[in-house]
Amino acid sequence: MPIELSTLSAADLDALIAAAAKRRAELKPEPPAQPPEQCEATLNPAWHTSPLPQGALFLLRHPALGWLGFVLPHEHRVHLAMLWLHQSLLHKPAETANNPVPPVAPPPNVGSGGSGTLH
Repeated sequence: MPIELSTLSAADLDALIAAAAKRRAELKPEPPAQPPEQCEATLNPAWHTSPLPQGALFLLRHPALGWLGFVLPHEHRVHLAMLWLHQSLLHKPAETANNPVPPVAPPPNVGSGGSGTLH
């Protein structure tokens, strides 16, 4: 059953993608548990996080798929924070390693974990 994608509106495509993703989640085999060696990636996506009783809501905006939501338990949040800090200290990008950026005043909402703020 071919679908003529060029005739679909953005809302129609969103509904089709959501239905296809829901159906894919029901099928075996499941997607691999381990990440691929190579993948396409979105540079500097918009993101949002806010606290929930069971952890933290973490949203990432994919340019084609829209907002993808995840709930991270507290211990995973702590692990990610430590991992990203460790990586930041060890791996400075080449373009900033030799040309340090002068200090900039922090944005308003620093320290809130991005809660209520879109980044």
